[in-house]
Amino acid sequence: MKKTSWVFALILLLSLSLCPPAAAVTEYGVIYDETESLGSQTLGMQGEETLPQLTEDLGIDLRVDVLTLIDDDNIGDTAAWIYEEYGYGYGTDREGVTLTILMEPLDVETYTYAMPTHNGWYVYANLSEARGSSQELADAVSDAVAPYMVERAWNGEDMTMSATALTQAVDAMAVAAEDYILTHCPPGTSGEETGAETAEPSKPPQAPQPSASPESPEIPETPGQNSVKMQYVFDLSDLISYEEWEKLETRAQDISRRHNCGVYFALVDDYTDYGDGSVYEVTYQLYHGSELGMGESRDGIIVLLSMAERDYATFVYGEDAEYAFNEYGQEQLEEAFLDDFGDDDWYGGISHYLDACDTYLTQAEEGEPVRPASWPKILMATGIACAVAGTICFLLMRSMKSVRQKAEADTYLTQGGLQLTEQYDRYTHTTKTRTKIEKNDSGSSSHSESGGGSGRSGKF
Repeated sequence: MKKTSWVFALILLLSLSLCPPAAAVTEYGVIYDETESLGSQTLGMQGEETLPQLTEDLGIDLRVDVLTLIDDDNIGDTAAWIYEEYGYGYGTDREGVTLTILMEPLDVETYTYAMPTHNGWYVYANLSEARGSSQELADAVSDAVAPYMVERAWNGEDMTMSATALTQAVDAMAVAAEDYILTHCPPGTSGEETGAETAEPSKPPQAPQPSASPESPEIPETPGQNSVKMQYVFDLSDLISYEEWEKLETRAQDISRRHNCGVYFALVDDYTDYGDGSVYEVTYQLYHGSELGMGESRDGIIVLLSMAERDYATFVYGEDAEYAFNEYGQEQLEEAFLDDFGDDDWYGGISHYLDACDTYLTQAEEGEPVRPASWPKILMATGIACAVAGTICFLLMRSMKSVRQKAEADTYLTQGGLQLTEQYDRYTHTTKTRTKIEKNDSGSSSHSESGGGSGRSGKF
């Protein structure tokens, strides 16, 4: 009896050791975070809404596993083993894609890439021959995910940055998989059955969750994006509905792509949860930490609203962006949306912000950026000059009232004529005129590699 109990305990222990991925599906949908340090409302919705819905639409299983310990030195073998062991895959052919990330602890709540002992991440794909190539699908997803898996975003110094990188990697994975399937093997190509178990979609979330649309145009390839769709409107405070967010996200994406300048907006409960320093400094950190921006210069603009103390900040980065939104432009831009936020009209404020950004970027592309009007200054200067000249003329006329015109010239001579008693020359000064040669810096950038950018902050 004692031996039987010991065997039962051993079996229970082994079962529990193999349960994390299955338990994670229950808690995070199809995203499993073994570190328990990367979770967020957005990540939860990705695992419970976005990926399961795409699984149904595309006919391939989409999953993410963040692991902290593996028995095999090869993360690729581990990813394949988990896929088979836990029954991943959709339909009779068990088609799917998984992103596996391996982390190791630095302390109790901080994790970093498990490198150089292991590769930090791996994409595994299984696709039937009738629908396409498993390797091509894995390569497509790997290329899309790679920009968000850079080591500096996973070095353990800032888990918030790692969490942001993870949500962006999930977005990239979803869009890349969708693009490949719809291009090469749309659902129904192989007559697959829908017998595999997948997470049931729940009610649409009340916070932003990216949607993947096959009609969406491609984002131009940039070092920070690599042709993937990303989030432009972040609502981490649940202040707008999902339907409102979806409309704003679509508009922001369209504006950003048309002008090749990222237009972003973030609503948070307390900015101090996302970085160090002032609200402006945290906005700066979020922009660079999330590698926002488009083009080689990573041009973009972001506005951050923090509800705790009603703080806001605007940050502009990149030569073209700062040309469109200079100091005066940023000040004028705020007038388009701050009043809305002062009245707690979040959707209206973001909508007006996007409209204004579209207008400013369009004018800048046409060579007419928003700048102070020159004619009021000219009128003011002219008015002042006329007033001064009129005053001087009036005073001179008053001082010459006693003067009368004489008929003879000698009347203007004093008695005895003009007599010079002393003559001499005295040197007073020399006048030199210098002309400054202006340096042509039209091609210079307004920021440096170490930082740069410009912005404003205040209360709303």
